[in-house]
Amino acid sequence: MAVESLEMEMDTAVRVVHLASSLCVKVQEKLHLPNGAHVKSKDDDSPVTVADFGVQAIVSWVLAEVFGDQNLSIVAEEDTEALSEAESLGLLGAVSNAVNEALSEAPKYGLPKPVKQLGSSEILKAISRCNSVGGPKGRHWVLDPVDGTLGFVRGDQYAVALALIENGKVLLGVLGCPNYPVKKECLSNGCNQAMKKNSVAGSVSKGCVMYAKKGSGQAWMQPLIAGGFPESSTTLLKVSSVDDPALATVCEPVERANSNHLFTAGLANSMGVR
Repeated sequence: MAVESLEMEMDTAVRVVHLASSLCVKVQEKLHLPNGAHVKSKDDDSPVTVADFGVQAIVSWVLAEVFGDQNLSIVAEEDTEALSEAESLGLLGAVSNAVNEALSEAPKYGLPKPVKQLGSSEILKAISRCNSVGGPKGRHWVLDPVDGTLGFVRGDQYAVALALIENGKVLLGVLGCPNYPVKKECLSNGCNQAMKKNSVAGSVSKGCVMYAKKGSGQAWMQPLIAGGFPESSTTLLKVSSVDDPALATVCEPVERANSNHLFTAGLANSMGVR
């Protein structure tokens, strides 16, 4: 497949991840309300949030509008069973509100929007559309609506992850990282708080969307901005020029179940990482 033929797919994927990231930011702001209405537990005890379902509904709806729903294959993790239960009416209502609020701003991201607000059945249909099992043949969109749900619930790092795979080969990938500080000096939580306080109206002080396409040899980053798409603000990502381990930054999962913190600390110490 020629790289040029992916232009529409790449552009749509980047824009819809921007829109989905905007939804996540708004939902996370409401996440710690006293009634806890925005968090639901799955059977495996990992929290499922309005953002999970909302992002999946938005991405599904936009991809179907742009590329048509005939032969559209989307692999994602959420199904509608939890939302279809009688006791989940409040959650479904919250998802519907978040999705319609986000889609009302879709034109600001260069994306289509519904003629009228989507009803609950239409939102459930969009979520259900993501029931493909993928496979080694054919073209499949692959979505993790909120990659790092526990981080999302804590207010820490997470990503909206979207990729396009054809015949087992990844053609493009997009990561929306709403809480990721673009400036290295702002990797600490203290700096993040300071950035929040000093944010300029109409913009956000952190967050970005990163993306790459097969055959281009390059990866790019755009900042998240409130309520719109950064048409002219794109940065080429480069490998760090730091070659002194003492000046390097070590990253590891917060969850102890996902890594051996003692081993990482020992490795960092042996390399002189400060």
